[in-house]
Amino acid sequence: MITLPEKLSSMVPYDPSEDEYQIKLDANESFYDMPDELREAIGDAIHFTAFNRYPDPAAKVLRKMAGRAFGVHMDCIVCGNGSDELLSLITNTFIPKGGKVMVIMPDFSMYQFYAEVSEFEVAKVMKDENFAITADELIAQAKEIKPSLLMFSNPCNPGGQGFTREEIVRICTALSDTLVVVDEAYMDFWDQSILDVCTGFDNVLVLKTLSKAFGCAAIRMGFAIGNTELVGQLNKTRSPYNINTLTQSAACVVLENLDTIKARTAQIIANKQQLEQALQALAEQYGHMTVVPTHTNFAVVKSDKCTEIFEALKEKSIIIRNFAKFGFLRITTGSESENAVLLEELEEILKGGL
Repeated sequence: MITLPEKLSSMVPYDPSEDEYQIKLDANESFYDMPDELREAIGDAIHFTAFNRYPDPAAKVLRKMAGRAFGVHMDCIVCGNGSDELLSLITNTFIPKGGKVMVIMPDFSMYQFYAEVSEFEVAKVMKDENFAITADELIAQAKEIKPSLLMFSNPCNPGGQGFTREEIVRICTALSDTLVVVDEAYMDFWDQSILDVCTGFDNVLVLKTLSKAFGCAAIRMGFAIGNTELVGQLNKTRSPYNINTLTQSAACVVLENLDTIKARTAQIIANKQQLEQALQALAEQYGHMTVVPTHTNFAVVKSDKCTEIFEALKEKSIIIRNFAKFGFLRITTGSESENAVLLEELEEILKGGL
């Protein structure tokens, strides 16, 4: 019988909800499905796929389309099977043996997960009670900890806050000896991206995804963007043929239709803002909740009754995310009708006094 590594004893697998719910507001997915015209275009592309041939290992057409969409040269892009593959790839490519990874808590749990799988030391820096940390505080902590890699989402999942563009540039400039990975998975819902300057740094990678604003979580498509030196190093360790032909074809169709995506993104932002306003009204009327405004497609509600609210909504076939450890709920905006049902059921729960 083999002896399992000690690191596995304390690890808990990522546990997304797999149950069926009438309204699913837990995974930060878009409430929009693929438009029929794009679905047909993807179907046409798939029809002409040579299934007996391996995918383009360099994803040349896809990188060209992504470069056009993101305003960077295609040679500054590495494609990944979702941002998750890229997080693992970056961690294992750039961190030396015995290296240290710095994360900010709370943040996307997979940053810590991939570092721990690779048995790197993880240094955790805590945000304040409103899920914020200043750029100066982060710089000071990083200079003291001296990590090989600093990873964080901007704006943040799950707290919803973010650093401004100027603050990110200041952080990256001040930490010139640290690889800084800025995950912009939710930046399509804000306007503080550093995409236009990130390739000028030799210590910065920006992550982008088609899973959120683009509404393509099903195809698992992510991008790492940085200067050609960093991209070249990632291509040394990237698995060959890591992006299958069907995903490449679908992603190209989506990236060719940015006007549709931008219009839908604007509606997602409007729905989220309306959701926050309605949640604030419920908080003022019934208590037990404090709404923290976000720069994302989800609302954040601090509450001393997180688990009670979470479980009560589950009973009504509505699923959200419960971060009981940090005392808040994360609620992805749904369509107008989904949000209306959520708010109606939540009011009934609050009326009942929990």
